[in-house]
Amino acid sequence: MTKANVVEVENVSLSFDGHKVLDDVSFSIQAGSFTGLIGPNGAGKTTILRVLLGLLKPDGGKVRIFGHPPGKSHSFIGYVPQSITYDRMFPVSVREVVMMGRFGTIGLGRGPKEKDHAAVNEALSVVGAQSFADKRFGKLSGGERQRALIARALCVKPHLLLLDEPTTGVDVVSQDTFYKMLKGLVKNMRMTIMLVSHDLGVITKMVDDLICINQKVFVHGSPKDVLSDGVIGQAYGCEAEILMHDHSTPHRVVRPHDHEAK
Repeated sequence: MTKANVVEVENVSLSFDGHKVLDDVSFSIQAGSFTGLIGPNGAGKTTILRVLLGLLKPDGGKVRIFGHPPGKSHSFIGYVPQSITYDRMFPVSVREVVMMGRFGTIGLGRGPKEKDHAAVNEALSVVGAQSFADKRFGKLSGGERQRALIARALCVKPHLLLLDEPTTGVDVVSQDTFYKMLKGLVKNMRMTIMLVSHDLGVITKMVDDLICINQKVFVHGSPKDVLSDGVIGQAYGCEAEILMHDHSTPHRVVRPHDHEAK
């Protein structure tokens, strides 16, 4: 049986100050899939996430999240940004940071109820953050901080989780644990995940499918198909070849640009 599409993007274009950031972008994501979004710096990856969240309105095209326009399904979406600005000395605990994810549900001027505390405890448990739930957020390691931010996104019980470069500043060992946790969310909670990453070596081993963009979608398919497709070199702005080896990390061989080869 064919799975329903959670995300549908059709012919979306967007420009800033006359500069085209997205150019006729189209793709769809099925329910329960783990999708990686890759591409060079400035390719429009973060912009796509902001469009899906309803934070940016395209100049043209159509976007549907669970069959509705962006912004109409915000209660079904969890979001982990690339970075957050915070005072490391501010005395806020991990538990309190996670509770912030419930503010939209709790309502302005109201305090958390038993169901809100239960949702926070459940989210902390899912990401394995119970042991440092009462630790000050500013004292967390990179891996712990990302777990806390994932828990904040999960405490509203989203069906779609969007993550923007979530392993930036996280050590390699913690990254492996982090990705396995995300795989568990897809498998055990039937969550749909879309993750922006620049790390091809890691993400290709974890996701179900890849979307490679640079203003437009160059290729969308399984990691093996995407990385063996010569089109990916065009997306990265140079001649490139992706070599895939069974049971090992794929790597990208980039030949010199013409001006460098001279």
